[in-house]
Amino acid sequence: MFTSQASPFALDPATGSLVPINANVVLFASVLSLVLVELVVSVRADRWNRRDSTTSVGVGLGYLALKVATAGSAAVAAYIWLYRNVGIFDWSWRSPLTWLAYWLIGDFAYYWIHRAEHRVAVLWASHQVHHSAESLTFVTAVRMPWTEVFYKPFTGLWAPLLGFPPIMYPVMGAFSLMIGQLQHTEMITRLGWLDRWFTTPSNHRVHHASNRQYLDKNFGGHTMIWDRLFGTYEPEVEAPRYGMTVPLTDQRVRRVVLGGYPQLIGSLRGAESLRQAGRVALAPPTH
Repeated sequence: MFTSQASPFALDPATGSLVPINANVVLFASVLSLVLVELVVSVRADRWNRRDSTTSVGVGLGYLALKVATAGSAAVAAYIWLYRNVGIFDWSWRSPLTWLAYWLIGDFAYYWIHRAEHRVAVLWASHQVHHSAESLTFVTAVRMPWTEVFYKPFTGLWAPLLGFPPIMYPVMGAFSLMIGQLQHTEMITRLGWLDRWFTTPSNHRVHHASNRQYLDKNFGGHTMIWDRLFGTYEPEVEAPRYGMTVPLTDQRVRRVVLGGYPQLIGSLRGAESLRQAGRVALAPPTH
């Protein structure tokens, strides 16, 4: 989601002081409640992948611990400084049009960031952690790359540059977390016309699938507008097969969190020059 790395702080619109709004609390509460429901349904249907879920929880807890440790302080400071000193426009957080604009621009930015994470080797090495799950459940949503905490918060700095108030950042972040959580499930089937324009569970199942026709499709965080506009939309037709095209043989947390870095580092070591190493890092990955 375009603000999934939301800061734990916002500016109080009345006083201008920092107040705590922790999107991670929202994530934890939503994950716990949804997982409990899904667990009951899946166990009854004999569809619960215990190993996969345990690994996802382990990866997710490590990710959350890193987020709490780093707190996104640098990104928070950068956001506030850019808003106060560089912001091109002056959007009012009280206007519904401001929230709509933030949502649409953010979804556009997320589409290209997410697409790059699939098409640039050094980014895919990190992002593939999320795609290594061999099932799609609400727990899968928390299988997040640990390395994202060091760069993903800064991808939201387009907002203060455009003059969106800092108070919007964590609010939209919490909203995105809840929406993203609901996208990771097989319990919700096709949703008719909603599947044409929004990132529904059906469209996100396609994104997570390793079926050849589903690879690098449906990048949108909230909508399918940009996927349709830029030719990356694919509807769910056949049953998705989840996980990597070359499945990980070791699904322990300590291996999963390494993502594609072992392979990438090996390729970089074989480079004959710095320029060639750069080309390897920026080339499309081999799925």
